[in-house]
Amino acid sequence: MITTRTIDVTNVKKILKYCPYYDDIINYDIDYTDELSIDLIDWYKDLIFSCDGNDNNEMEIIKLIDKSMFLYVNSHEYRRGLKKIISIKDIDLNSDKKIKKLIKKILEYTNKYETLEVLNIEVNKWI
Repeated sequence: MITTRTIDVTNVKKILKYCPYYDDIINYDIDYTDELSIDLIDWYKDLIFSCDGNDNNEMEIIKLIDKSMFLYVNSHEYRRGLKKIISIKDIDLNSDKKIKKLIKKILEYTNKYETLEVLNIEVNKWI
């Protein structure tokens, strides 16, 4: 039997307003042997569309996750560092506890990474 699902287009539009990097993230050319990246991007897609577009707190978190995932697909250094602190077993949408824990890990790592990037500025001296 075929089942149909109704999609709330207005909710999707609200969510995508908070995810400016959505297309870049889902269109990232993943190495088929990189299971963590595949699962993490699938988790991202499922996570953002399971949110309520009218909940400002959820939308702010989604905005931060979107930025973090953009860094993940565009920065080899960020991706390598994040892979050191998360594993495939951390990626689970069936457990609220695991979702919160993974979000916390990602956002804490992103804050640390951005702070180090700001402090890691090279100064060139012109002679």
